[in-house]
Amino acid sequence: MKRTTNVLSEWSHAQFHCYAEIDADDGMRWFSLCAAALPFMTAVAGASPLPSTLETGQSILVADQTLISDGWNPAADQSVEPFEQDLAGNRLSSLASCSGTGVGYCRYDYRRQNLRLFVVTIPAEQPDEAGRVARWWTESTLVNPER
Repeated sequence: MKRTTNVLSEWSHAQFHCYAEIDADDGMRWFSLCAAALPFMTAVAGASPLPSTLETGQSILVADQTLISDGWNPAADQSVEPFEQDLAGNRLSSLASCSGTGVGYCRYDYRRQNLRLFVVTIPAEQPDEAGRVARWWTESTLVNPER
């Protein structure tokens, strides 16, 4: 008998991935399992609304001030090298690393309660300006405590 599968929905966050499907043999079994697990996985993964104050293209200096006033604390795991601060165009304590090649991405790390926030910037148009926010995401420290 040929097995047919239709993917109904898919959900991903941090290290969790779930999708719901209907197939000819198992009916709604996987859909029910996935639907029942989503609230638990969301709580464990620390899925929460991302900071609404962040905007693509925003100066990291503005983003940093806003995040700190919203309760996010700088949380870089180690100090960066002086050349990384030069590439970033700032001395923010949240600066975690900068790429010396390619586009020149820099990453800034923050922490609030059991969540870590990672903000990635691209260089600004002017060399003497701080980078611009390109993307961001959160991770739960409960899922990945070593970060």
